[in-house]
Amino acid sequence: MKIKTTRFGELDVSESRIITFSEDILGFSGYRKYVILEHSKNSILKWLQSVENESLAFVLTDPLNTVPDYKVEIDKKDAETIKLSSLDDAVVLCIVSISKECKSVTANLLGPIIINPEKMLAKQVVLFNSPYSIKHNLMESFQKKCAGQNP
Repeated sequence: MKIKTTRFGELDVSESRIITFSEDILGFSGYRKYVILEHSKNSILKWLQSVENESLAFVLTDPLNTVPDYKVEIDKKDAETIKLSSLDDAVVLCIVSISKECKSVTANLLGPIIINPEKMLAKQVVLFNSPYSIKHNLMESFQKKCAGQNP
């Protein structure tokens, strides 16, 4: 299928790559179908592009790239919503916010996106009783990564 985007132009995307969210991403109601696009080869960043709104896209990263001991626990109801039998089978990504002029780069570790890649279903969950933040500073980790060092 063809989708129009403001950042990437018109894209030809296989319907099998479309991820359907069981609920809206927090603060962005009405859009539940997305596709993940690579930022560039070997990048730790990805794009979550809405199929339904050409100007809606989020920058994502695997939290393990910057927080090696990052752990997620989701309740049974959330897992059932996306037909996930085990968290080991999930893809966990976090939304990244980049301020103007790139002075601040943060990740929402408290509200990760959990994807069931087998069913192409996803949900953003909110972690309770968690040490994580919605504004985890990634600048230092990214600088190390760009310099070729492990974060």
